[in-house]
Amino acid sequence: MTVEADPLGALLPVLILCTLHVLAMRVRAVVGEHEQAVVSAAGGVSVAYVFLHLLPEVAAGAGVVGESLGEVAPRVPLREIAAFVVALIGFTAFYLAERYSQDRREHGEQSQSAGSAFTVHVVAFAVYNVAIALTLPERVAADRLSAAVFTVAIAVHVLVVDRGLAEKYPHRYARRGRFLLAGALLAGWAVGAIAAPVPAVVVHVTTALVAGTVLLTVFQEELPRAGRSRVWPFLSGLAGYSAVLVALALLEPPSGGE
Repeated sequence: MTVEADPLGALLPVLILCTLHVLAMRVRAVVGEHEQAVVSAAGGVSVAYVFLHLLPEVAAGAGVVGESLGEVAPRVPLREIAAFVVALIGFTAFYLAERYSQDRREHGEQSQSAGSAFTVHVVAFAVYNVAIALTLPERVAADRLSAAVFTVAIAVHVLVVDRGLAEKYPHRYARRGRFLLAGALLAGWAVGAIAAPVPAVVVHVTTALVAGTVLLTVFQEELPRAGRSRVWPFLSGLAGYSAVLVALALLEPPSGGE
């Protein structure tokens, strides 16, 4: 089963995300002393989006993923949780990438180990960006408003990702990293445009991968930094975007088409 796609309509949100990657360091400079509050609010938005939108999407697509797995491996048990296993894999893979990078950075910023840490981090987030952009043509075709909500959530998440990478690798990320991540978004969009319409199972699997990755990234940037994070901006972002998502859910027509 495939889903409709709108590659041209998806180009605008992809370009917005690319621009944010390239200009994220300037955005940080503009907010200045309020940077931590902005990042905390962005973390709240990301958490709200994962729990109230992405994870329900994963649950909605679990049947499609399970059916596809059943066609390939009919004797595999627990096919109904296969989509959540993908989310867990995404969470675990990025956790391992983070631990590896942290261990390598301890050998010194100028060492070969620090270079390999940077490579692992950027490659991991490049794969994540490809997954995001790959599904955007289908998201735009299915529901432009939902795609806009997705873009806003990922855009604020980009601020969290860029802040973390820029702090860990200030010179390498400024010279190469941000452009590589922007290029990964364009590459994912190009693959999605060429391959359109993408099979529904691919859309649901990549959605699960993105959900697991966003969860880990926000937990890494917010929870371990309780002394630096700002509680009220985080709660404001969480409550504000939760209200938006609940309102959108209430506006959706009933599944029965009433």
